[in-house]
Amino acid sequence: MLRIGFLGLGTMGTPMAMNLLAAGFPLVVWNRTPIKTKPLAERGAKVAKGPAHVASEVDVVITMVSAPSAVESVILGPSGVLEGIRSGAIVVDMSTVSPTTSRKLAGALTTKQVEFLDAPVVGSRGPAKQGTLVILIGGLPGTLERVRPVLSAMGKTIIYAGGVGMGSALKLATNLMLAHLATGFAEGLLLVQRCGLDPRRFLDVLAASTFCSPWYETKGSTMLKRDFAAHFALSLMRKDLGLMNELAKELNLPLPVTELIERLFGEAQSTGKGNDDYSAILAHLEAGSPK
Repeated sequence: MLRIGFLGLGTMGTPMAMNLLAAGFPLVVWNRTPIKTKPLAERGAKVAKGPAHVASEVDVVITMVSAPSAVESVILGPSGVLEGIRSGAIVVDMSTVSPTTSRKLAGALTTKQVEFLDAPVVGSRGPAKQGTLVILIGGLPGTLERVRPVLSAMGKTIIYAGGVGMGSALKLATNLMLAHLATGFAEGLLLVQRCGLDPRRFLDVLAASTFCSPWYETKGSTMLKRDFAAHFALSLMRKDLGLMNELAKELNLPLPVTELIERLFGEAQSTGKGNDDYSAILAHLEAGSPK
């Protein structure tokens, strides 16, 4: 079987790596905070000293980190993947970054005859644990086929978007809709409550109409309960909104609503809600509503 290296063992990375182990792939792991490697080491993964060490021992390197700067550091920085990787290997970046970052990484890895896929995921902590993520692919179709069994251990659906950077672009568009959903639902919920209606009637309407969506059934229900335990942190959504608007500027494409939502998420983060779930945008809007 392909030997896999996994870099980045956060909320998403750890369960994804666990699913690779469960599928039988030999696994080498690394994380900036070493204690996070312990659960995987206890299940048979080898712990490496750094990204270059990981890359030197595997056929496929997977990165799952929080920001473009982090993935560039892990792959291109001192003792990074680029230093240790062998010709013919594959790097799969599953982080949410910009298409520009994906193309930069792919170009650098080409100098070592290494193939690259940008493969961000749709889904949060629950789907990561269940192995039911939706994986969006940018890169060569042949590279995708080489690692398809690896990706299938982590996700239920693999969508090929096109060349390098297209997976990242599709992920940003998807998260744009997610941020809009959360903000729109929060404002609708506050309006219903201010009118004196039972907020559960709001969910009833959404479930019985063309608005019907699993998102409202799950996230909407937790928002009604003011349960903002993080599945996808508000700070990460704020980061993604910034990437969306940066990409839009590169494309000379106005995104006025997304710009406003980015400001709202920035305000929410500045008031200490960054580590809460992104649905805590409701708490931010509620706090700013005069009684």
